[in-house]
Amino acid sequence: MTIVIDCGHGGIDKDGNYTTSPAKQAKVSGKWIFEGVLNRTIGGMLAHLLEWDGYKVVFTVHPNDSKDVALKERVKIANANSDGVLLSIHCNAFNGSARGFEIFTSKGQTNSDKVAQNIANAVEKVVTPYGMPLRFDYTDGDKDKEVDYYVLRKTKGTAVLVECFFFDNAKDMELFNDKDFLTKFVTALYKGVTSKI
Repeated sequence: MTIVIDCGHGGIDKDGNYTTSPAKQAKVSGKWIFEGVLNRTIGGMLAHLLEWDGYKVVFTVHPNDSKDVALKERVKIANANSDGVLLSIHCNAFNGSARGFEIFTSKGQTNSDKVAQNIANAVEKVVTPYGMPLRFDYTDGDKDKEVDYYVLRKTKGTAVLVECFFFDNAKDMELFNDKDFLTKFVTALYKGVTSKI
């Protein structure tokens, strides 16, 4: 199975500039946090696990590449691998006051909902002991939030978007910077996205 990893937004270029500036960044505990950098860290770790286990990994943008790729290009890459699963990796922000993990699919019941449920279940087991909130939506019987995001709506195959942490929240960033926690978290993403459906 092919896993398309979509590391949301841009990274830090060779000159030290954030390619999604001024958006998707926040100052937390005196330090600037850049969402695209976090997304690339998670995406790179996930790719390592997947490739080690024999899965084919395709990136919409490689974790070592700082450029911010247009949504249309991200979808084009996903649709060229529509027999696989697109996992779009993001971190959230809300004035420093919100925390937790969220998972999204397009509207309606599709195969994406099944994959999202597997990811949500795996992540829940890991983050609950650490007190990290789970921002699930049970209104249609599963845990994902159904939205009209372009990357989900326009992808022909299975597509799931995760908001892993709130990058403007100090407690969430403490967890991100805990190597043991982050390894467990990424392993949960791996287990969820590769679960039999």
